[in-house]
Amino acid sequence: MTRGKKPVAAIEEAKKFAERMGYWWQENTNPDLEYDLIIFKPGSLRIIKVRLTRYRINPDTIYENLIPDDLREVRGLPFPDWIPREIWLRTQHERAWRRLLIHELSVGEIGWWGPDDYTNPYAR
Repeated sequence: MTRGKKPVAAIEEAKKFAERMGYWWQENTNPDLEYDLIIFKPGSLRIIKVRLTRYRINPDTIYENLIPDDLREVRGLPFPDWIPREIWLRTQHERAWRRLLIHELSVGEIGWWGPDDYTNPYAR
């Protein structure tokens, strides 16, 4: 299980962020499942875990080293493999979300995603 308190304020901000991209959301009510939101709109469904980190994220950061517990928890969720899983990550000093797409063996940072009108100003 991830250390620390659940980032309640960040989850509220993530809900608004999802709504700006046209998603509806449903909060996780099961404390045994390590995700925060399911977001959905016609043609798209995603499982989201929201995380904050205190430190600036270096452009060469290896996410497997930065958030290994979160990645393990998201990969272990009992949902079908075809449902995309993301970690929305932000530092205390950044106002933009980093959307990390979690695959079985890798992590990809979404830099731009047209269907959501999403642009990550920190992507390389």
